[in-house]
Amino acid sequence: MRFSKAIFIFIYLFFSFCNAQELPGEKYYQFSLDFKTTYENDTVAIVLYNPLSCPLRINLFSDYLKENQVIDDTLKFVIHENSEKIFKAYKRNLVKEKVNFSSVIISLGDENKKITPINLALPFPQGKMYRIMQSDNGSFSHDSDYSRYAIDFNMKTGDTVTSADDGFVVGVIKDYEFGKEDRQWIPYANYITLYHPHSGIFTQYVHLKKGGSLVKVGDAVKRNQPIGLSGATGFVSGEHLHFNVLVPDKNMTLKSVPFIFENNISSKSLKKNMKMTNPKIR
Repeated sequence: MRFSKAIFIFIYLFFSFCNAQELPGEKYYQFSLDFKTTYENDTVAIVLYNPLSCPLRINLFSDYLKENQVIDDTLKFVIHENSEKIFKAYKRNLVKEKVNFSSVIISLGDENKKITPINLALPFPQGKMYRIMQSDNGSFSHDSDYSRYAIDFNMKTGDTVTSADDGFVVGVIKDYEFGKEDRQWIPYANYITLYHPHSGIFTQYVHLKKGGSLVKVGDAVKRNQPIGLSGATGFVSGEHLHFNVLVPDKNMTLKSVPFIFENNISSKSLKKNMKMTNPKIR
């Protein structure tokens, strides 16, 4: 009986390990956008609705519409939070089935919005202490414009993640289950993206456990509010929280920037193995 149970456990762990090594078969996105193109009465109409509580940048390109002189080049829009943008162009004798866009690039934020520095709360509950696993410019994964100034905390799977400031949830991915120390896994992390309109920054909380989001897109959140549960999904060497502060970049993306925690603690002053405590407020 004990031998059979041991064999069952071994088989279960073996197949669980094998499954963990396979890249996920489905790709998830942190938000969805309503986007509709029509051609009626000799008029091309594009209707875009931004459902998020932050600006969106959208670039659209169509070889067919350019060849037929409907557009000169890439259409570029900035759509304000929770608003709609409509583009119309008159052109006769187009083939309706060919009226579409071969390139659609969507990015959070408005690069022209002024960024106002603000001191942020640590991304874990008051009274808790965590060690820094990787600081800015870390060679393991903080080596790109998107992650250069991020800070990794050694939070365990299931530990509570909290909001660094008041804001709105503009992105959630929650359905990935595994992670691996392999850069192929970069796109397969669970995370939450918050927008903080009074400062113009975005904060991200990455590598959450499967189902580890306590919020959904559209929610308003308060500083120090629990928003998620830490984990080890995506490109990881172990369970932890990857905390990143981002601002819109002109290259249709977001870029990581230095930031300040409460008590004027600069993120650039933090080093690997330092211990950070979020003090209780009495």
